[in-house]
Amino acid sequence: MKRTEENTAAQGAAQPRFLISLRWSASLVAAVLVAAATLALGTITRDDTRKALNEEARLKLVLNTRDMAISCTDALLSDFPELTLVPLAKDLLRDRTEITDVVVLNHQQVIKGCADPRQVGNAWRSPDGWTPLAPAGLLNPGEQLSRQGKLLRMDCPIHYSGDMKGHLGSVVMTMDTSYLDGLLKAQMQRQMSVGLVLMGVAFVVTALLMSLLFRSLSPLREGLGRIGQGDLDSPIRVRDFSELGMLASSVNEMAGQLSASRRLAKAQEQEVLDTQKEIIHTLGEVVEGRSSETANHTIRVGELSYELALLAGLSRDEAELLRAAAPMHDVGKIGIPDSILNKPGKLTDFEYRMMQAHPEIGYRILNKSERPLIKAAAIIAHQHHERWDGKGYPRGIAGVDIHPFGRIVALADVFDALFSDRVYRKAMPLEKVLGIIQEGRGSHFEARLVDLFMENLKIFLGIIERYQDAPMDDSPPDLMDLTQEVQSTRVNNV
Repeated sequence: MKRTEENTAAQGAAQPRFLISLRWSASLVAAVLVAAATLALGTITRDDTRKALNEEARLKLVLNTRDMAISCTDALLSDFPELTLVPLAKDLLRDRTEITDVVVLNHQQVIKGCADPRQVGNAWRSPDGWTPLAPAGLLNPGEQLSRQGKLLRMDCPIHYSGDMKGHLGSVVMTMDTSYLDGLLKAQMQRQMSVGLVLMGVAFVVTALLMSLLFRSLSPLREGLGRIGQGDLDSPIRVRDFSELGMLASSVNEMAGQLSASRRLAKAQEQEVLDTQKEIIHTLGEVVEGRSSETANHTIRVGELSYELALLAGLSRDEAELLRAAAPMHDVGKIGIPDSILNKPGKLTDFEYRMMQAHPEIGYRILNKSERPLIKAAAIIAHQHHERWDGKGYPRGIAGVDIHPFGRIVALADVFDALFSDRVYRKAMPLEKVLGIIQEGRGSHFEARLVDLFMENLKIFLGIIERYQDAPMDDSPPDLMDLTQEVQSTRVNNV
């Protein structure tokens, strides 16, 4: 059975597997590397970009506030400054959406201009929670920049020609820097678009380059596939002066060496197998020579078992193994005295118990070997007298606990034994033999095996006829005619 398991494992290993293309893998890796580089660059530049945008927003707020302060100088000197400053504030808020508030104060901190006319004339109260900022080199004396969350506030004084003694008032302008998030997001999207384009270019260029470098990969892969399936005699034809060409030459040389080694190993294995079969056959003849069994009993049991195994669904290799091992089923009779083996009369209880020891004796003789053939013979020798209902010997095992080899040989052995001459009796008529086998269906023998045997009786009778012993005094009728007669009788009985 070990050989069968190895063959099954080899067949499983030879099944097609999912292959990863080296060309597409390299292309994908190149694209991923470009994507990773783009992402890393974007991550590195994002903070710098955010910082630059914040600086730009501060500068914009400072400049806008200063411009507003210059524009408000003449208005504050007029009698009704609100007539100029309120529209000016409204226009600024309408045109600059990032500016959220503009307030123009006089030197007494009274509101003289803002977008809401109702606030004009009220005293200015600076809201709390603002954190002063001191950007280096950005502010002039008297200016103040502060932050609260995403809001920036600029306080810019209004005075005459830079003379602080002529202080007229101040402009307070507030900017919402949330719009910078949209600018930063748009810039990141542009970077991602460029990254995707670069990924596509890297993928295509790498695929083309790998196709040129590995144009010999397909014939090499096909050749290795043939070698993997056992074809060692078809060389790989790769005309390439690169490393792949050298690899193909090395693989061809290796395949030639493996082919020679395989032929040698197969010849040696066949020699060992033939030797084992010859030994088994010889031991079978030795057992036959000591017992009352007919000369070709072991051969017929092997052939009967082979055909029944194929009908039962065993593989051809398993059936061949069974055919070679079955002749050893009674090797344990070597340990039984001649007086019992060849006794023409009925055995005593003690003699019968002695005879029942031969399966155990045969098993002990054979079970030391790890060779598949000898191991199979040990199983058969040990189990061919077990019964499907558990009433057999030597262990009394039942059903599927009995190895398929043991179940098959049990039926083949009983059929040939009943249908052959023995020293203590003549061969039974075929109809009686078949009746005994039918009676043992489901008790002595596995029911399925009995059904297969009866349905294909002509095959088994052909084996009996092919390997008949020497002519007997009362020769049985022609087996093929007898088959027809039995089958007709069974049909009539039905």
